[in-house]
Amino acid sequence: ASRSTAVAGAATAMVARKLRDKARKIASHLLEAAEEDLEWENGRFYVKGSTDRAKTIQEVAFAAYSNIPEGMEAGLEGVHYYDPPNMTFPFGTYAVVVDIDKGTGQVKVRRVVAVDDCGVRINPMIVEGQIHGGLAEGYGIAFMELITFDAEGNCIGSNFMDYLLPTAWETPRFELGETNTPSPHHPLGAKGVGESPTVGSPAAYVNAVIDALSPYGVTNIDMPVTSDKVWAALRAGGVTE
Repeated sequence: ASRSTAVAGAATAMVARKLRDKARKIASHLLEAAEEDLEWENGRFYVKGSTDRAKTIQEVAFAAYSNIPEGMEAGLEGVHYYDPPNMTFPFGTYAVVVDIDKGTGQVKVRRVVAVDDCGVRINPMIVEGQIHGGLAEGYGIAFMELITFDAEGNCIGSNFMDYLLPTAWETPRFELGETNTPSPHHPLGAKGVGESPTVGSPAAYVNAVIDALSPYGVTNIDMPVTSDKVWAALRAGGVTE
């Protein structure tokens, strides 16, 4: 998301580095080896050229309370307050292909292609889930979701029976691509990704419809793009079939 990895993730990375440095000192003490001679791999420190001389992070954490170098504070805990030096800027592009039934105004989304750049992807599966969710939300914004009020100011779409949200049945398949430009303002090079497809995809959905209707003089259509709006635009453009 745009705040969890971009902000909290940065603080987590920074404090983890502090703890790793302290753990390295403890492992150096336990293994009686210089810090620069230790390598970190798969949850353990080992001596270069002698992989059997090693201490796991669990062993180091236990020793942090019972066998530490002289003058070191006990424990393997840390705190880090992260103040972002600048914002991270994800970006992406979205392309949509639609078919329109001229008789009914129904819009069928045939293809959705999304290419996002959120820097270093810490967990690619989670990132894809964020993008899928954003594209689905964008679909709902573009074609289904509408808040309306009656004459007395009461919200009509106040529940999931009246306020339409896309389900797996309505949501089209998504084709995902990526570019990778690490952020210089984040210790892991990560950027947010939660809002990118949510912001970009509604315009792509609607512009695809407008492009399909452009031969009939349509230059704008308000969201949500419902079949009755499309049908009216087609009739205004001279379509009678």
